[in-house]
Amino acid sequence: MNQKIKIGPTVTMFVPYDCNNACPFCVNKKDYRDTSSFSLEHCYESLDLMNRIFPHNDIVLTGGEPLAELGILGDILDHIDDKHNIYINTTLPVAADSSIEETAAVLNQYADKISCINVSRHLTHYVKECDDAIFDLLKMRHRINCVVFEDAEDPSTKERLIAFLNRFEGHEIQLRANYSNLSLDNVFDTEEDSLFKLICEIADYKYSLEKERFRTGFVFERNGSTITYHKTLPFAKVDDVVGDIIIRQTGMIYDDWNEYGSELNLNSLVGIEY
Repeated sequence: MNQKIKIGPTVTMFVPYDCNNACPFCVNKKDYRDTSSFSLEHCYESLDLMNRIFPHNDIVLTGGEPLAELGILGDILDHIDDKHNIYINTTLPVAADSSIEETAAVLNQYADKISCINVSRHLTHYVKECDDAIFDLLKMRHRINCVVFEDAEDPSTKERLIAFLNRFEGHEIQLRANYSNLSLDNVFDTEEDSLFKLICEIADYKYSLEKERFRTGFVFERNGSTITYHKTLPFAKVDDVVGDIIIRQTGMIYDDWNEYGSELNLNSLVGIEY
């Protein structure tokens, strides 16, 4: 596994390329309605600045769609220093004139740089999904990432979730709570969490992950699959402590997800222990 030391807050870069999808839980979609101010060059400048401040932190490429322009994705990966863990959030699109083999080959060129590819697959098909056979072609860690938007107390959700887990049996799976339902009051709660209870019914609970200021997680196993139930707040700044630094498609740096947060005062990062 390509895993490096992490020191400092995660830097998440919204790539300046749209996904043309409309997932109902997406907090980024409205950013892509007007692309006139998008600048990859300005994104690079911000990445370089963050690299000087946090040379050993994690970097997440999200969107939009990082795989919308495969050639430029390669340029972005080449631009990021080798000391960082790099995570890619993607719907794993395959262009009409390409095959899953060709798409996997491009990604596999960077198997030594990519720590994990988080591939969006959901109980409801919000996007056009490529053939599942692509997962057997990838040479780096990858994880099936499913936001459970459906009502966990609806009996049909249980049936659909079991079918989903069977579909990806043997793969690493991350089930995620609907971001829009989470707050500081319930992000760490399990007693009133119907989705947590549902997962406990159909998978074997193993242990909880260490709580962070903004997120928590629980690990399960089922038929050879490691399943993580992940809960994270839809914002990244609590009590003036920044958990994620956001590089928008314009290259501007912000201190939060929630309605863009504020332009980041880099001096505010000084003295914070990570």
